[in-house]
Amino acid sequence: MPDNIIADWLNLPSVKFNKVEIYGVSTEIYLGRDRSLGFTCSGCGQKSFWSWDHYEARIRDLSVFEYKTYLLLDKHRTNCPACGVKIEKLDFADPYSRCTIRFEELVARLCRITSVKQVANLLDLDWKTVKGIDKKYLEKQFAIPDYDGLRLLAVDEIASHKGHNYFTVVMDLERTRVVWVGKSRAKETLDQFFKELGKERSKKIEAVATDMWDPYITSIKEHAPSAKIVFDKFHVIKNYSRVIDKIRNMEFKKATTEKKEAIKGTKYLLLKNRDKLEKDQKEQLQTLLELNQNINIAYMLKDDLKRLWNYKSSGWANKFLDGWIDTAITSNIRPLINFAQTLSNYRYGLINHCRYPIDTGKLEGMNNKIKVIKRIAYGFHDDDYFILKIKQGCSPLLDTS
Repeated sequence: MPDNIIADWLNLPSVKFNKVEIYGVSTEIYLGRDRSLGFTCSGCGQKSFWSWDHYEARIRDLSVFEYKTYLLLDKHRTNCPACGVKIEKLDFADPYSRCTIRFEELVARLCRITSVKQVANLLDLDWKTVKGIDKKYLEKQFAIPDYDGLRLLAVDEIASHKGHNYFTVVMDLERTRVVWVGKSRAKETLDQFFKELGKERSKKIEAVATDMWDPYITSIKEHAPSAKIVFDKFHVIKNYSRVIDKIRNMEFKKATTEKKEAIKGTKYLLLKNRDKLEKDQKEQLQTLLELNQNINIAYMLKDDLKRLWNYKSSGWANKFLDGWIDTAITSNIRPLINFAQTLSNYRYGLINHCRYPIDTGKLEGMNNKIKVIKRIAYGFHDDDYFILKIKQGCSPLLDTS
């Protein structure tokens, strides 16, 4: 292949093609430098025509057919008047990188759709190199957060990749994107989000969907006092499911041997929606409800409670909630009474759903994406990188260039 064709194909105008050599599965392309073009300081971008010293750099580039391709050229350190001795900045590779920019872009794009481990295997790179490239590009993408126009938010917790710690996630419900992730689920964590958001933007938040987690509630009230807090059905029913199971355990302990057999193994029958049960499961559930009055009351109240989120009038929603709380309290079942008192204390967030019918459902749905991220993020123990991958995976498709 003529040299001029190879030079055109390389598309690197700041260097000149010298020769190419093939070694097994690798191609090495030797490049020359035109010293009259000078050297660009990687610190300030100033041009210098004096080289302090140089060394031969071997830089990975996009593969040619089945051959891994490397560019070999002299890389200089320049004595910059402003910065002192600095490595030069090339127009096709970052100063301290052993890969070209276009190769790194390929790595970042592949990391969007598959695991770091698979990308490393595919491109025959060290795992840490792939992770470092991907993290660098994600940091560039998310360097400037977009907090403009936030009006309706969802705040929830997710388990970290370690499985024991939690992150706080804030979602823009109108644009379905994760706007912020913080380590831990303390009040101070969400405080940091509002600090970054600023007072003026915080004033424009109209409503926040969340669970009945006091640290979140306190932070929202403190920093966005005009925002309406909305407790969504998912979290309330999830909490109530624990009440049902507690009652089931209580009834099991005091039941006769015969009745214990009927109660045993029915946890998921009580928690699962009736319309999703098989025929034999429905029959087993019906037998249990006929057998135990307290379990029956708790189960019926669960289905009834779900109706609260169908109301659009706060007046009717309040009346319905009053009736539900009264029924729970008069049941004389202690876990039901405690839960009814909790709903009474957090009534404002339940009724706010009438005006702002928002929930954390979209955020909960993203937990599935986050589980995938955990799986493909095999091997890394870097919270900052994990947070960046969450933002990437739970946001509209972004350009990695």
